Amino acid sequence: MANQAEYDQLINPIKDGISKISEYKISDIIREKELGSQFSFKEAETSILSVLSLFKRINVEELGEIPYNLLNTFKGQLEDAISRIDQMINFNPSQGNPVQQRNTLIQNIQNQYDGYYQHSMPIITSQMLNSNDLSIQQARYNQIIEEIEKQKEEDAKKSTKYLEEMERALKSTQDSAAKSGVTKYSALFKDESEIHKTEASFWLKCTIGIITLIVVASIILIVFFPDNKTEIGQIVQYTVSKIIILSALFFGLSLCNRNFKAHKHNEVVNKHRQNALATFETFSNAAGSDIQTKNAVLIEATKTIFSNQRTGYLSNSSESESSNKIVEIIKGVSTKSE
Repeated sequence: MANQAEYDQLINPIKDGISKISEYKISDIIREKELGSQFSFKEAETSILSVLSLFKRINVEELGEIPYNLLNTFKGQLEDAISRIDQMINFNPSQGNPVQQRNTLIQNIQNQYDGYYQHSMPIITSQMLNSNDLSIQQARYNQIIEEIEKQKEEDAKKSTKYLEEMERALKSTQDSAAKSGVTKYSALFKDESEIHKTEASFWLKCTIGIITLIVVASIILIVFFPDNKTEIGQIVQYTVSKIIILSALFFGLSLCNRNFKAHKHNEVVNKHRQNALATFETFSNAAGSDIQTKNAVLIEATKTIFSNQRTGYLSNSSESESSNKIVEIIKGVSTKSE
């Protein structure tokens, strides 16, 4: 029979092990938030809780009456359980074959439960029989079970909270990305509109300048037209020169006017595209969950961006064939998405 010193040397590690078992949190073991559904130990949650509950039922204050050999065997089982739980806590999915390692750890903890139970129940039964008040012991067990259930509920609430926060963060990221994309391309059309506005203003000034030159040139040519005493040859030469000068000025006027209209047309079109993108999100959000309305808004926005809008500055301002094809593609994609 072992002496007191040998008992103390054996009981102290058991007390430390039971204390460590009591400090384990199921969320730190299954690591569902950290590892995800693929690598977490959620599958073994029931087995892990059973192991923790089994060892927590041991009363470390009443181990002195348990036979030494039984305690020694129980100590080995306790250390084995702690080792396997620590392996789950320290499991690293980035090393080796993570799926095989995870499955092995789950199978081990499930397979070893019978051994833990076999070597723990004699101690638990002995402590219950030696107890003067079994109701107190039962109350203690109920308290342990309540604590475990409470811990499970708290972990479930935390998991739900973390999931909701992740979903909100994901939605916020998606909304921010969509808004930044719309803002980015809206700014591109705004910049393009400003460039054409500047060019249109330049060609408008050129048009006004050439009109002024035409008026001045016409007055000068009329005032200095040869009188009746001038020879026919000089009159013909003067008339031809007048026609050439005025023709050149009118050609310049036509060119400046055409460039002015072209840039003014592009300014208005790009401004319209900017406004379409700036208001797209408002109309899309107003549609709520109505996918058909959202698709209609998307098609109209796409049509506004890719088609040639009529502005009144150009006589032939019709939609091009390529823009119609793009709109048809968008329509097809929208139909499939429904």
